[in-house]
Amino acid sequence: MNTMNKSVILLEAGSAASSENLPYLEACQAIRREVFIGEQGVDETIDIDGNDERCAHLLLYVDDEAVGTARIRETDRGTKLERIAIRSSHRGQGLGELIVRCALSLIDRAPYIHAQMTSLGFYTHLGFVQEKAEIYYEANIPHTTMIYPHPRGEAPCPITRR
Repeated sequence: MNTMNKSVILLEAGSAASSENLPYLEACQAIRREVFIGEQGVDETIDIDGNDERCAHLLLYVDDEAVGTARIRETDRGTKLERIAIRSSHRGQGLGELIVRCALSLIDRAPYIHAQMTSLGFYTHLGFVQEKAEIYYEANIPHTTMIYPHPRGEAPCPITRR
């Protein structure tokens, strides 16, 4: 992973659908379609839920190829990290951790996630803790709520704001 050129584009909340940022948003959605809809069988209306235009998005590039994404959404509860996805061709290279750490470096309010149970170990490794031993289903996939009770830290790679 160290020899790869990595960078992240941040689409600020409310700017994703602008004409200059729309190609970046479409790249985020293409990755999500590949991972959530194609691989996990999530209904497209659940993933593409109408919130994209008001949320912030991260788009991870490796050697000029868009390979990962995350969405940051402000809620009454805090800041929710969601729609975290890495293309299957680039998994196992630490890129999921990289994009989550980039997202955490940008958040001011209590970060939390609805983690898929299959990803519980990944998020625990990153410092998230399960809020309570509760499992619920979103898009027919078991999830649990996890919080991040630590300082946010610095981004592990350059982030370009758009």
